[in-house]
Amino acid sequence: MSDDDRLFWRLFALMHCLPELSSPQLLRWIAHEDEASLDLAYLSSLDQPQLMARFPGDRAVMTRGRWQRVMACLRGEMPPHLAVMSPPGREPQLLVTFSSRDGIAINGTFGQCRLFFIYAFDGTGSWLHGLRRYPSEPGEQESNEVRAQLLAGCHLLFCEAIGGPAAARIIRHNIHPMKVPPGTSISSQRDALQTLMTDRLPP
Repeated sequence: MSDDDRLFWRLFALMHCLPELSSPQLLRWIAHEDEASLDLAYLSSLDQPQLMARFPGDRAVMTRGRWQRVMACLRGEMPPHLAVMSPPGREPQLLVTFSSRDGIAINGTFGQCRLFFIYAFDGTGSWLHGLRRYPSEPGEQESNEVRAQLLAGCHLLFCEAIGGPAAARIIRHNIHPMKVPPGTSISSQRDALQTLMTDRLPP
């Protein structure tokens, strides 16, 4: 994962911590006009008194616990649904990607999704294996081809909707698409897959 990706996911986590702030508000607050360019070192250098002094929202709602979560995000300590892991001694038997706007629900169509959450499964459980995002400058390739290449190595894709041509394209990359009803959570689908993993997998 590049530094640009790490920066994106830290800011993404921060937006989850502070949903009452709009994205422009949050970025103006973090990237103070008198400060250096926004990068990982800058985020890690911010301290709580600085941020409290110029907080753009209602300070009364900022409990000690919320401030702890904000500072953890700035240091790169991600919430559980964004914490990529590499458990020692465990090898993925199945890699599954979920199209999601928030890392919690499977939502949006494959052709519009920009965020992909990749989970690894083995016989005893699952863990977040990777976070991938559609590039801001995808180049001249067709957008669904870019997405298919982004998911290289995955076996299954879960999304809310996918068109026939897009499905055919990712199948050519040996990824099997699965559509789920709106509102399906990633955690419930992980549980269903884990149940399959404990039994004989279907073809």
